[in-house]
Amino acid sequence: MLSLADAILQEDIDIVRRMLRYGEDVNQIDEYGFTPLIEAAIVDNEEISTLLLKQGADPNKQDVTGGTALQWAVENNNQSLCKLLLTHRANPNAYNFSGQPVLVMPILRQQSDLRHLLVSAGADVIFAQDYINTKLLGHMYELVGTADIVDPQNQFVDVDFEGFYLEVTIGLISESLAQFQNHFAARQLRRYAGLSQFIVEVMRRATQLIKYQQYRVDIKKHMPQIDTYIRQEPVLIPVGYEGHAITFIKRGNIWVKCDRREDSRLYDNVMFYRIHNKENVTPEFIKKLIYKKQSSAFVNEDLDAILGLEPITELKVEAQISGNCSWANVEASIPALFFLVLMQTSHDAQAIAYYKTLALNYFHRWREWNKDRALHQCVQSYQEGDAIRKACKAEILAAILFQRCELNNSGDRERIELILSVLLKSPYEYILHNYLRVYFFENYTEEGKRFADLLKEFGYKIR
Repeated sequence: MLSLADAILQEDIDIVRRMLRYGEDVNQIDEYGFTPLIEAAIVDNEEISTLLLKQGADPNKQDVTGGTALQWAVENNNQSLCKLLLTHRANPNAYNFSGQPVLVMPILRQQSDLRHLLVSAGADVIFAQDYINTKLLGHMYELVGTADIVDPQNQFVDVDFEGFYLEVTIGLISESLAQFQNHFAARQLRRYAGLSQFIVEVMRRATQLIKYQQYRVDIKKHMPQIDTYIRQEPVLIPVGYEGHAITFIKRGNIWVKCDRREDSRLYDNVMFYRIHNKENVTPEFIKKLIYKKQSSAFVNEDLDAILGLEPITELKVEAQISGNCSWANVEASIPALFFLVLMQTSHDAQAIAYYKTLALNYFHRWREWNKDRALHQCVQSYQEGDAIRKACKAEILAAILFQRCELNNSGDRERIELILSVLLKSPYEYILHNYLRVYFFENYTEEGKRFADLLKEFGYKIR
């Protein structure tokens, strides 16, 4: 027997109308974990949504992930449906069980019209930006655990440092790299400005490719543009599969695999291969990799045979500690692209080793600059926030200090000084003592001992 959910998914409004007339609950959670209104938003059907709202559908009722109908309408970039839901008092500051506010994706996707619509309806930009910045700090510093942000009602919202979106990661990293190459911090790398800009352009093309992964986008309408991007080499190929995300790069007969996950069979290596079955690397094949769900077996085993991959060299990039695989592997594409260009200028072993050093040096310079920039932005937002928001930022700063700052690292010493200049003698100094209490006094650990030594070095009295 057809359920209400199935009738909505089949977009049969006559059956939906009949079932409601016979008493179907308009706010039920169906067999898929959604309300009827959320189902209508998922299939992008404004007519059925209007019917359900007239019958008393609650626009703020959540699905099994904590999402609302408005969040699904935003996901589909359906401004008309968003307006309808907002007119019926949908909450523009709703957030799901992961703490993600409605406004986050329009900001990250740079959907200015949709962003303006939500902000005009009361969506809080600071709330959304705090979520984004917390995630970014978590990835840049490879933090574990959670932090709090504050919603417009001054309620704390829990945000996991890990997990992000492959779709927008490439754009964020490419824009950061573009800013870095024009920054004073990169002055010693100016000789590579042309190569740096080349990498930025490759990543921007990949950003365009991956945006067609968005829910309910009909990629057939965009095939000419997609084919244009794919034919421009090197092509950066973002691939998600079974809860993991990696990047491939193709240039000529060279294939690169970037996979820095902690348990990767390649460990800390970005692998470079020679393609022997070049006839199989067609635009259709690359589109299949990007736009179709793949299995781990296909990506890690079948692909080698299909392309006839022969390992030729590797680039040692630190394995991902935590954070997000898509972020870690998009980051790894920077030194991979840098080295890929240089390695094709010479096959001399000594030159190849030198090019690897250059590529990794460039990568680490950018990465440290990016971390410092994000840290200073966090400190600035702390200084500009009210007491509750200050507490949230202090929590993040303390997590960076405890998890990722080392006394014997010269770059970290400046970060330690900056963070302690904020936390010491502030109302949030207790956070430091809480770390000591949990990891040093009550349960002695090596992490706690290291943290105690760090604080003592900078004049904090351990008591």
